Amino acid sequence: MPRYFFHVLDGRAVIDATGLVLDNDTEARVEALRGAGEMLNDEGMNLWLGNRWSMSVADEDGYVLFNLRFSVDQPIRRPILVS
Repeated sequence: MPRYFFHVLDGRAVIDATGLVLDNDTEARVEALRGAGEMLNDEGMNLWLGNRWSMSVADEDGYVLFNLRFSVDQPIRRPILVS
């Protein structure tokens, strides 16, 4: 079974040197979303401060299979002017 690596970039690079052995790319996608959900739950408030982070999932050969990107954009609140 292949090994997948989940690297996180949030102003610093957290390189996953261990990875997880999973059946296929579909399981890697599920694991990436599960892990990202946990991270958002733990550190989600940092997103509200304008911080951005991403997760890159790579295979055993180091090829990036996909990237997940997280950020919050808040428009400036302005009243609607009615004449």
